[in-house]
Amino acid sequence: MPGCAGGRRSRSRVSAGITTRWRMLVICSNENRQVIESAILEWSLEVCWCLTVQQARRGLRRGNHALVLCEADLPDGTYQDVMTVLKHKLDQFRVIVLAEAYSEDSYRQAIELGAFDVISAPYKRTDVQWIIMQAVQSHPAATDTSKKGGTTGGRSLAFA
Repeated sequence: MPGCAGGRRSRSRVSAGITTRWRMLVICSNENRQVIESAILEWSLEVCWCLTVQQARRGLRRGNHALVLCEADLPDGTYQDVMTVLKHKLDQFRVIVLAEAYSEDSYRQAIELGAFDVISAPYKRTDVQWIIMQAVQSHPAATDTSKKGGTTGGRSLAFA
C-alpha cells in the first residue's frame, strides 16, 4: 500500500461534490479504532491506520497526510516520538492527540510541541468530529485554491 507502509488503508465514503480526498494517518489501538471510524465514516478521508510509532514513521515518509490522529501512549513510544518525526513540517500537518486522561500540563506540553489539539478519554464521536473539522478548517490547504489536483489543495470536508 503506497503511503501506508505497515498500516492498513481504508477509504470512507466520498461526499457529494468532493472530488479530492484529505489524507489522514491514525495511530491508535484496535480498541479505539471503532470510535474513530464511526466519527469519520461519512467524510471524504483516505485513512492509513497504524498501531505503532514505527509504522507511523513509514506511513509519514511515504504518504502526504494532512491530518494525524495519534494516541498519547503507543506500544513502542508516545505521540512525542511522532511529533519529533514531524518537527520540521508541522505547518503541513494538523496533529490531534488522544489522551487517556486530561491534565493541564500534558495538554500544554502537547500544544507547545505543535499538536493542534488534545482529546481526552472517553472519546466521543461528536468530539472527534468537531476537532477534526476544526483541524481541517485551520489547515492552509483548506483555503488554498492555487493548488489543483494535489492531495490537499483547496478542499473542504463534508458529510456524505
